[in-house]
Amino acid sequence: MKKIIFSLLLNCMLLVSQDTLDVNFKHTNVKSVKERINNAGLLEVQIIFYSSVDKKLSYKIEWFDKDGFVVKNTIDRNYKNIRLLAKQEYIIQNIASNKEAKKYKIYIK
Repeated sequence: MKKIIFSLLLNCMLLVSQDTLDVNFKHTNVKSVKERINNAGLLEVQIIFYSSVDKKLSYKIEWFDKDGFVVKNTIDRNYKNIRLLAKQEYIIQNIASNKEAKKYKIYIK
């Protein structure tokens, strides 16, 4: 699937979306993003973060239906804090809360 990163200068937040062109993640802490539909029919996303130095960041995922409307999900509503250790991958896997979720956006700050 296609992904893009927007750098929002006002609050230093990054957005990774599956809807648009592929980009190189070398200027962010995102090494890769994968997705699949699991055996239960739910959209699953795996994000691999990487940093050359110890670093803290926050992320959240918003899920959208086929028409682009937000699918309510109380679990992924708030940002989650993670700590990246220098030269180590940090893998996150999230699963949509219902089968209506067809798209996602990953917010990083």
